[in-house]
Amino acid sequence: MKRSSFSAAIFVAVASLFLFSGQLTRPYTPPQQPQPRIQPQPRQPVQRQPVQRQAIPPRPTTTSAKPATPAALPATNMPLFFLLPEDIKYPEMPPGASRNTTLFGDPKTEGLYVTRTLIPKGTQTIPHSHPDSRTITVLSGVCYYGHGEVFDESRTIPMPPGSFFTEPAGVPHFIWAKDGDVIVQTTAIGPSGTQMVPTRQPSGATVNFSHPR
Repeated sequence: MKRSSFSAAIFVAVASLFLFSGQLTRPYTPPQQPQPRIQPQPRQPVQRQPVQRQAIPPRPTTTSAKPATPAALPATNMPLFFLLPEDIKYPEMPPGASRNTTLFGDPKTEGLYVTRTLIPKGTQTIPHSHPDSRTITVLSGVCYYGHGEVFDESRTIPMPPGSFFTEPAGVPHFIWAKDGDVIVQTTAIGPSGTQMVPTRQPSGATVNFSHPR
């Protein structure tokens, strides 16, 4: 009776071992807890800061730039004026004397003036000077021009038509129309005038002097 009870206990123990051996060897998995649902958050607009950009100076170019136009030009009293060749008249003068006419302005007053002078063939002007600086253009003939207080043919320079030269203020000079009539045009700023140099004719020279223009 005791042996049967012991055998029964062993049988129960072995049976329990087989029944629970699968559970003992199976890995333990903890129960899954439900995850809380995440609510999406609304996006906040991104505030962008304005980018500060520095002005880039233009690159220099190799081509020459045109000069800037001035905002305003100074006012002028220069009138519109036209004068044709046939309208230019020279005053009557004694034979051999230079004949001068004013084309624009007035040499006796302040301001721009333009004169034209006809020097007859063979005429030599008396050495003289002017208080104003002048520019001279030879329009026709060959103008023999020289500087000095005494007329000296060797010191003259032949100036053909189209030549241009200056007459500085206070510098004595003279003109000789050696080969034919000469016409010169003078441009300067007045007031003007003429200061004669006392005539000192070189010895042995034959001179037909004329009053300067």
